[in-house]
Amino acid sequence: MHEIAITSHEKMLQVTRADGVSLSAGCDGNADGFSAIELLAAALGSCIGASLTPLLLRHGASDSQLRVTLRPRGEALEHGLIVVIALPSMDDALRQRCRRAVAVCPVVKALNIPVELHWQDC
Repeated sequence: MHEIAITSHEKMLQVTRADGVSLSAGCDGNADGFSAIELLAAALGSCIGASLTPLLLRHGASDSQLRVTLRPRGEALEHGLIVVIALPSMDDALRQRCRRAVAVCPVVKALNIPVELHWQDC
């Protein structure tokens, strides 16, 4: 993991990695950037995608159709997140490997909130 710096300017947060990659985050109700909760959801979705992509490629499946969608289960993050993972059609054995890969994603483990997984064929 790279060092990450967060700076504030005019109700916006700039999140910058040590190598210069950055993104904007909103604060104080500012809708122009990602909220902290949206960044957390993006981290979870990215972790799931990063866990599934090599597995799909190793088994000859295409990752070009992989899509991870996240939405809140309720009004507060403590209620959890609903995660929909759309993948190309696959056999049951590969789907089980994908479930195991998601279960060991470090962000899933660190969140300590309910994460409800749904699978879709695409």
